[in-house]
Formats: sequence, structure tokens, C-alpha cells
Amino acid sequence: MHSPEWFDKAINEKPESKYLLIESVKIHYLLWGDTTKPSLFFIHGYSAHAHWWDFIAPHFLDDFCVVAIDLSGMGDSDHRTLYSQELYAQEIKSICDDIGIKSAIFLAHSMGGPIAVKAAHLYPNLFEALILIDSVVVIPPDKVKAFSSRNSMLRHNTEYNNFEEAIGSFRLIPPQPCKNDFLLRHIAEKSFREYEGKWVLKSDGMIMKSYELQDLTEIYMDLKCPLYLVYGLMSQIFSQELLDYTIYVGNIPKEKVKGIPRAMHHLFIDEPLVFVEEIKQLLS
Repeated sequence: MHSPEWFDKAINEKPESKYLLIESVKIHYLLWGDTTKPSLFFIHGYSAHAHWWDFIAPHFLDDFCVVAIDLSGMGDSDHRTLYSQELYAQEIKSICDDIGIKSAIFLAHSMGGPIAVKAAHLYPNLFEALILIDSVVVIPPDKVKAFSSRNSMLRHNTEYNNFEEAIGSFRLIPPQPCKNDFLLRHIAEKSFREYEGKWVLKSDGMIMKSYELQDLTEIYMDLKCPLYLVYGLMSQIFSQELLDYTIYVGNIPKEKVKGIPRAMHHLFIDEPLVFVEEIKQLLS
């Protein structure tokens, strides 16, 4: 499968792989670059992991140290019996403490957005800014019921006979086409582990059994850090109504909102280089 030069160059920037014990669970994270530089901290979405940023993070190393977490139950972090926004926020803070980061700019995709908002509320001095990436943080009151069901996000831990069969089964959540097959392949290769002779997804299919969706409206309105919003103009979850409501409740200025053409919910997979340039413009 052919991949472009920019991608090969990016993934050749190998991060340091580190582990930290947090509330009796081993949490994994990736670290790129010089820790004396300002910090960018990436937070993935549901059933994803830190390696989703392998081809994004290296573009920022001239100016930043970059960190990407595997939230518990996902990636190479251990699973928990219970999951919560408070625990995820604690994982983020503990990793910053482990590295010696006093404050950072956070970028959070999808489910990572509400988690980052909760963390920014609990640890306000840690957040220099928060960039939400196609993330539903607040919901109009008349739409709450439609977003309350999480049954579609529960899944069985399907076993595959070999690695290639597992890779071939990989799908994005929510489903969408992907024109950049080399990116999807890279992500898929980091998404499975061998277990008793079979291959299974690293992500815990039962996360949503205990994870509570909190009403973050009051918290979101009262955040102390600057807010930015980047979304896919073709996003299948981020409707115009949600966009308007997110901007209104967060009081986000127009110049801090970026829509990426030809991109759906997984916008940094659809248009990775455009995404990088838009983020760089926001950071500047």
C-alpha cells in the first residue's frame, strides 16, 4: 500500500513510549520532542488510542513537545471495571505531573472533548487553551434524549484468527469512508493485540457500561482557558445546530472556529495536512 513521503517522514519520528500507574491501573502515553519546549497534549476519542496522532504530532516538534495519552480501557493502557470523566481527568493530570508539565495546550477529539472540559474545570491552571475537534460537549435540551443511548457503543470483544484478518475488520466509529487507506492501515495495526493465540481489539468494549455522560453546560460556560473549535464540514455527528449551540454556549469568537472542507468526523484522517495547517494557524 503506497504512502506519501510526508507520512513516512512523520511516522519515522518515533515517540518515547511510557507507562504510569494511576489508581492501580497502568496508563500508557507517547512523548515526542524536547520537554523544555511548550507542550501540546492530544486526547483521542472513543475506542481510539495515542497512535492515532503518529502522523500529526511530528508536524509540531519545531515549537512544541507533544504528548498523546491512551485513556484507560483503550490503546496500551489497562482496562478498568469502572470509567468516569473524573478518572480520565486524573490520568491526564498525572501524566503532566510525570513529565513536569505545568501547563499545556490541549487538543481533544470526539469523546476526548468532554473529558478535556472536565479536566479543565478540575485543573484550570493546567490548561493554557483547549482546542475541541469535532466534539459534542454540550447538547441543546430538546436533543438530549437522542444522544442519551449508548447501546450502539457497546460491543463484544471479537476474536480474529490472525493479524491480517483483524486488520481487515477495522472500522471507524462512527462509520465513514476513508480515502487515505494508508492512514487507516497504520491506525488499525496499532489497534489489536494477541491474546491466547487470537487477535482482539485493545479497546474495552464495555467502557460505556459504566461511563456516565454528564451535563457539562455550566462547566463549559465557566471555563477559564481560551476555547477553539475545529470541525469537519461533512461531519456526520456535528450538525449545524450542534455547531451553533457549541459556539454560543462556549462564547467562542468566530476567528477561533475552523471548518475543514471535505472532512467528516475523523477530520485529521480525511484531511491530515489541512488539519495540521489549520491548527498551526490557531496556535499562531
